[in-house]
Amino acid sequence: MIRILYLLQKPTEMSQAQFEQECLVHYQMSHDVPGLYKYEVRLIAAEPSDVHVGFFDVPGVDAIGECWFENEAQMQVYLDSDIRKNWFEHGKSFIGKLKPFITRDVG
Repeated sequence: MIRILYLLQKPTEMSQAQFEQECLVHYQMSHDVPGLYKYEVRLIAAEPSDVHVGFFDVPGVDAIGECWFENEAQMQVYLDSDIRKNWFEHGKSFIGKLKPFITRDVG
């Protein structure tokens, strides 16, 4: 399984309520994207202060998104899809900045 994690920041001029609504629309649109096994978007509800190791700040994260792909072939289907390109256009309308990470399992 290939997973891409995105730290998402809303545009400064967008309200939190509008951002949350657009995240929901984006999630609903994800169901039609070829090659995409799963998409999740999680809104930041709180930042716990009770940490057991040193803390570092990541300012301005409003949500975390994650795209899942069964394999590289399905990821390529996704990358080649016009539906995915339209989905990304929608993302540009409500995501001010993002930071992507391709992650891997530890085991």
